[in-house]
Amino acid sequence: MPAERKSPFALALCHAIVRAAAQLLPVAEQQEWKREWFGEVWHRCQLLRHTGSWNTREALRLVRDCLGAFADAGWHFARRGQVQTRLHEWARSPWMCLGVLAALLTAAGAMSHGFAAMRQLLPNARPNQASLVSIWLHPGVGGRDKLLPSDLPPRWAKQSRLLESATGFTVRHDSVYALGASPRRSLVVTSDPALFATFGTTPELGTVASHSVVLTHDVWISAFHRDARVVGRRIVIGNRIYRVSGVLPASFRFLSREPAVFITENDLKDALAMVVVRAKPGVSTQKLDRELTRIAEDCCYYFYDSELRLKPITSAAFTPVRFFGVAVLIGVLMLAAVSRLRLRGWQAAWSRQRRPATFRRIGFLAAKSGLAWAFVFLAGLEWSRPASSMLFASKDPASGPLLIWLYILGAMGVAFWSLADQRARCRVCLRLLCFPVRIGCPGCLLLDWSGTELLCTEGHGVLHVPTLAASWDDQPQQWIAMDESWQGLFAHHR
Repeated sequence: MPAERKSPFALALCHAIVRAAAQLLPVAEQQEWKREWFGEVWHRCQLLRHTGSWNTREALRLVRDCLGAFADAGWHFARRGQVQTRLHEWARSPWMCLGVLAALLTAAGAMSHGFAAMRQLLPNARPNQASLVSIWLHPGVGGRDKLLPSDLPPRWAKQSRLLESATGFTVRHDSVYALGASPRRSLVVTSDPALFATFGTTPELGTVASHSVVLTHDVWISAFHRDARVVGRRIVIGNRIYRVSGVLPASFRFLSREPAVFITENDLKDALAMVVVRAKPGVSTQKLDRELTRIAEDCCYYFYDSELRLKPITSAAFTPVRFFGVAVLIGVLMLAAVSRLRLRGWQAAWSRQRRPATFRRIGFLAAKSGLAWAFVFLAGLEWSRPASSMLFASKDPASGPLLIWLYILGAMGVAFWSLADQRARCRVCLRLLCFPVRIGCPGCLLLDWSGTELLCTEGHGVLHVPTLAASWDDQPQQWIAMDESWQGLFAHHR
């Protein structure tokens, strides 16, 4: 009689997996559930062995399929009545609402690489740039923002008494690569050597020379792998060859977050250029506007009143913040106008007995509104100001009308949702009310007896919502508190 074949190791491993998954089930259900899984695994193993199909690949496949025991056990666990009740309670709890909002905020931060646009608003994000002012032309007739003549910045820097420096530059995207390397498309900025003095920075490697290239720190890392011998190497931009003369420090911030390559030329070949100046401390934009307009007239450039637009860089960076502040104010005013908010019972709400519950309601309302508004603000900012955007006049998408309309709609939506959610919650435990019950009949509308009542599962009270509210009633919804005599009916929920 042939000896019985030894049980394979994969079968023992599958049994161990099933036993581990069975711990999710109640003790009374574990034996039957394990017996069912053991039978399926044994029959499959025997079938493969008798047909001669058993091999290492089939053994691994069997172990992989047995991992589904955890999903099966989890499904049985979630179907239990006690677990279902607990899940429903969690879904209605105030902490679930705050957790979902916090998760949305975290997801927005992960998708935007840690709120890259928001970090540009921090006080230390733009060192030595508090006095920078961007200048462009906005004609009274014709509408669109325009660039300035490229020969104006040197005249302004030479003749102005209110400026420390001025520079003009042009931007484009072109292929950039070192000799022998693959090309990549990058932001290319062509300017005079005064640009770095205007932005208050000096290269950490090399120096600034005419008709050469200065690399940002990110380009130095990505394209040259921190090679300290990059100074003096040749680089191809478009179809021209330049020599690298320096590398900017990591703290340098240009008008765009996109890694850039700077070409320094004594004279800009383009007729029009973007202009950034560094004003002396204490100089107002009005004084600067008058002086720069006068100097431009001496150069035969005549601008009408207010055609020159001057805006500090820091002020332009905070434009979305001002937009959002206006949007929140509009949302709150609209909410107060259409929701019939009344403060008639504020004295009773701040009595000694109700004060803790009032603090909880106000804190929860402020927390969820703050998280929702923060999500709207940060999502709008990151969407409207990507890494390729330029913080200059109309080239900045965050300074346009689209963002402010988006903020207004988002802020109003958050305000109305927050109040509606607050009214649909228990006044004591802040859980969402449930078990809606229709009472009365459609014809009983005179005394608002017909309506819907929502119940707190903890037995704290009932919210009565009339079917048809009277026009003179500023508080149609009525909260009916329950005393301790009702608590016995809700003991099974605790």
